[in-house]
Amino acid sequence: MPRPDYIICLECESEVEDFTWRDGEIRRATCEVCGNSDPDAFALPEDFEELDEEEEEEDWEDEEEDEDYLDEEDEDFEEEEE
Repeated sequence: MPRPDYIICLECESEVEDFTWRDGEIRRATCEVCGNSDPDAFALPEDFEELDEEEEEEDWEDEEEDEDYLDEEDEDFEEEEE
């Protein structure tokens, strides 16, 4: 795999262009924004997009669960009023 133009810091989601890439892996990187220097805490842009999409799906599922809970509370409240 060729060296990417940049990687993404998983701590603050900033683009990082200054990093060491060897044998298809991030060997050394430092985020200028938050100071993160753990090579495992960086991702390739395409991998980061996948992670971001998964988080959005989880957030959507959580919102649906919250709505179901609120609907049940509304029904209980209406029954009490009668």
